[in-house]
This record gives sequence, structure tokens and C-alpha cells, in this order.
Amino acid sequence: MYRIKDRKFIGIRIRDRRRQLGWTQEKLAEAIGVTYQQLQRYEGGKGHLNTDRLQALSNALDIPISFFFEEKTEDRIKVKESERYISPEERDFVECLREIDNEEYKKSIKVFMQLAAGRKKKV
Repeated sequence: MYRIKDRKFIGIRIRDRRRQLGWTQEKLAEAIGVTYQQLQRYEGGKGHLNTDRLQALSNALDIPISFFFEEKTEDRIKVKESERYISPEERDFVECLREIDNEEYKKSIKVFMQLAAGRKKKV
């Protein structure tokens, strides 16, 4: 059953995305035209968010508005042991990689990824 999201839930989603981007509260507050104290209230679930402010947050954080209402689910893949999840672009890349039938192409892509990451392992 669908559960109505409260201000605290939405505030946590805002804070998580801001941290994921490596932004300070000051930077995000400036991007949406509020003080960092007001942003603190939003993130703490104490400030009321109207639709205009949700749209501004959505634009600044480069996410759809639905992000604020989505539950974190287990279908996301953790990268190594960090708390970072793969982005939609990364997920698309993995899906495309899985569709490649030619093993030589896959091997070439793996070598490229290792070089891009600064690794010198043999494939």
C-alpha cells in the first residue's frame, strides 16, 4: 500500500542527494534561493516545502520530483562496500555491456575501463 511521505522523509531524501553531489547546505540553498538555515529546516523535516520549492530542488539536484517520494529499494546495486549506488547512466552501461555477444569487444571494453581507472591488471 502507498504511504504518504512526511516532511522528515522528504528532508532525508534532499540531504542524501545533496551529500551524494558533495554540496554544502550553503551551495544548495543559494541554488534554490533560500538561506542555509531554511534549507536546514527542510532537511530536518521542520520546514514546509511548496511545489515551487520542490521544483527548484529537483532542478538544482538534477533529479525528478518523484525522487523525493521514492523509498530506497533493494533493487539498487551497491558499489563495492561504499554506500554509493549506481546512477541510471551506469545502470544503462551495465545493461548494454551485458547485451554484447562478442567476447573480444567485451575484453576491449574491460581493458579500456581498467586504463581509465588507472589500473594495470591483465584481463
